[in-house]
Amino acid sequence: MLTVTDATSSFLLDEREAIDLELKLNVTFYGHTWRDAIGEPLFEYGTGRVFETLLVSTEQFLFLEMLRTKSSWQECRDIK
Repeated sequence: MLTVTDATSSFLLDEREAIDLELKLNVTFYGHTWRDAIGEPLFEYGTGRVFETLLVSTEQFLFLEMLRTKSSWQECRDIK
């Protein structure tokens, strides 16, 4: 499991959930800006790279948490 944390709060993702979250992030306003810091690590974890923790800022954490509540990447296209 991958732990996504802002050093205060955290949530866990399995490989499938990491890919799902990466796809949702990609279609948002932040998809390009956060690609290297968040998108790539989520993709790499989802495709078999082994690491345990992804440390993000509180703003990023809250945004990712919100994305997790969306049922599909299509719902995330207009999120800013």
